Amino acid sequence: MNRIEQLKQCSVCKNRKFDEKLGTICGLTNNLPTFFGNCKDFIEESREVRLKRLAEGQKIANIKKNLNQGSYVLLFIGLFYVIMGVFEAFYILNHQFLYGIIDWGIASIFIGLGIFSFFKPYAAFVSGLVYYILLIVLFSAFDPISIFNNLVFKILIISFFIYTIKIARNQRSISKSAKSEILDQL
Repeated sequence: MNRIEQLKQCSVCKNRKFDEKLGTICGLTNNLPTFFGNCKDFIEESREVRLKRLAEGQKIANIKKNLNQGSYVLLFIGLFYVIMGVFEAFYILNHQFLYGIIDWGIASIFIGLGIFSFFKPYAAFVSGLVYYILLIVLFSAFDPISIFNNLVFKILIISFFIYTIKIARNQRSISKSAKSEILDQL
């Protein structure tokens, strides 16, 4: 048992003390904990347990909020391409229905990723980032100057994808550690 696992119990024990050099110590021995498994002198401090659960709940709520924002960005990009498809297919001078169909195909992929992100956020955001970059590269192959069109907007979207990927990766690690803690308690 390592120090981190011991601190999970010690941080909510009534017998804990704090030492400036050592950190959290046992108030009974005035030393670092030496137990393995469960401490025989453990007395749960219900207030600390509630505070710890509240902090974990708030952290999870913030993660879910950020993941939902990432999902909405995917859906927004899809909606943008739906609207562009309508303009290119029906309203722009010398309109081409084929361009509208292409935009609607792109839109359906982003909307699908947006919906998928509510179930598997990490995979959806990574796929969305890769797909978005591929679209930029593909469009610049046909029109090299297009890479500079709306450059700030493109950089913001790519940055936001990277940010949500990091959050989704953290959420995955939190979920895995929570599952292992539940299995350890069984």
